[in-house]
Amino acid sequence: MRGVGMPVVVLAVVGGTSGLGFLAGLGNAAILAGLTALFCLLASFGGPLGADLRLLAAFAPALLVGVGLPKLLAGPAPAVAITLLTVVVFGAALLPVLGPRFVPVGLGLGMASLFGYGFQLTGAATAGQLLGAPALAIGVVLLLRVLAGARDPSGPTRQALADALAEDDPGTTERAARVWLSERPVRWTARVLGGILRLRTLIVILEGRRGSVDPDAAREIGETIAAARREAAVLARSVRVRGFPSGPEPVHRSQRGRLPGDTGTLVAQLWSTLDDISAAARDRDRSRVAFPSRLRREVRLSFLRGTVNWGSPQLRHAVRCALGVLLALLIAGTRPGDPLTVSFLLTTFGIMQPEWRDSLDKAWQRVAGSLAGAVVLALALWLLPASALLPVAVAAMLIGLSLMRRLPMVFNGCIVLMAVGMNATSRQLDAGELLLEYLLLMLLAVVVGLLFGFAAIPGVPKPDLGQRLEHALRTGSELLEQAAVRLRGQEIARDRPARRLRAAALAVQQLATGEPGATPPTMAQREAAEQVLAGLHGLYAAAAALLARREADPEMAAVLECAAEALGTAAEPDLGPLERLRAGERDEERLLLLDALSTGLYRVRQGALGLR
Repeated sequence: MRGVGMPVVVLAVVGGTSGLGFLAGLGNAAILAGLTALFCLLASFGGPLGADLRLLAAFAPALLVGVGLPKLLAGPAPAVAITLLTVVVFGAALLPVLGPRFVPVGLGLGMASLFGYGFQLTGAATAGQLLGAPALAIGVVLLLRVLAGARDPSGPTRQALADALAEDDPGTTERAARVWLSERPVRWTARVLGGILRLRTLIVILEGRRGSVDPDAAREIGETIAAARREAAVLARSVRVRGFPSGPEPVHRSQRGRLPGDTGTLVAQLWSTLDDISAAARDRDRSRVAFPSRLRREVRLSFLRGTVNWGSPQLRHAVRCALGVLLALLIAGTRPGDPLTVSFLLTTFGIMQPEWRDSLDKAWQRVAGSLAGAVVLALALWLLPASALLPVAVAAMLIGLSLMRRLPMVFNGCIVLMAVGMNATSRQLDAGELLLEYLLLMLLAVVVGLLFGFAAIPGVPKPDLGQRLEHALRTGSELLEQAAVRLRGQEIARDRPARRLRAAALAVQQLATGEPGATPPTMAQREAAEQVLAGLHGLYAAAAALLARREADPEMAAVLECAAEALGTAAEPDLGPLERLRAGERDEERLLLLDALSTGLYRVRQGALGLR
């Protein structure tokens, strides 16, 4: 749904859902159903079909409550409606702690709920119609998602793995692991993912060796790494195809001379890893991997429990967001029937971000876009007849939605034309006065959004990035040590590993998000911190998977002890125990966990060196 295809999708979803709503007897709420479906789409695409359908099923009840009940209660019990909506927004702002996939879910839930409350119906609607509108929206989006993914349910998984293989970006590898785990994993994709993790680790190790060998060897290592990356990009095409690839070419090895010490062994392992990925993509073994079925839920719950603490930046953001929206709702309550209430509420919600710098960026985009849109609308009012206002508004909506992600300022400018043009035409209002009112409301929304986006919670410390890094590494080391104790079969309190995982999850949140007033990191420091975060997430997921097996494993315990020591001392990881265990291992699940541990350790070390 990008580019020129977005307007077509928007028209089909909004028009089709609204039409079905009229046929189903929703009356005035039919338009609400169509526009709610648009927000529901935000949470419905992004992963394999099965994972998206499970997420949509979990998301549906909250959407029904958030969109239907506040609108229903707005007349007889406005205070209850505002309270319920504030709680929904609080929950929506808290959802991203569960992972990047939940960011659009929280955004869609918050926007749909505020839109449903602020949307002005052209007449009365019954309780059944108000509750039926979001229900119909969910049903339409569910059908669209099934139709879009039925032909190739696992396509997003292969795409994510291919992207991680072709691109030298830690973010793509983390996303591939997340998408792979969200589906019911099969053996060939597990082998590809394990190969990608191992490939990244070997490349990082070899790049580190270039500074400790003679210039000729360093040049040889650099050329080998470049050749391996080219071969990985070729293999990505085989991974991406739906069926069995038509005879993928064998890996072309590029190594002209022998390298000193064990560097030559590492290079041999590099090419062997590419061979393993090629074989997995060719054979396509679709048998299931015996991964703990409850792993996804346990990891997410651990990160969510880590949020139930006043030290959690995500919790404090959710509190600030709820308070900001509460103030905006109270202000909107003084202007009943105002058609611009929706724009005011959505702008306030959209500006408030977990990072105060992001809040400032959103505010700037809204201000600049609104002013530019106002200038264009003023010219349109001057040069064009009044009858052209509605076509201009519709064209602006389609253009804006197609550029929403790539050019947010243009999107915000188009929203001005859409909101003012449609309301002025449908309600027979003066477009000039409506434009002035819109700009004043946007200014007020920016003030409210920034007030709570920048607000520092009293009594909360403001450690700098270095302090947050040390805390994250220390809690991570303690978690791995506790997991190693459990894997050795020693008796410990049942809830102790869970407490360690919650503390580690909280430290990760604090590393990712600084408090307003803390020393802002540079761009290089932010990129290094993202490396550390990606590594820690991989380590914690592997540790959680090992604990979920609920059986003693002394060999894995030794690996975790080495990993804990490496985290605690920030030294180069000792992968000796890991490599010895890996050499004789045939279980795909354990191999994947070993690769995840080694990759996570080297990512953490690489990122930590950039922060010190």
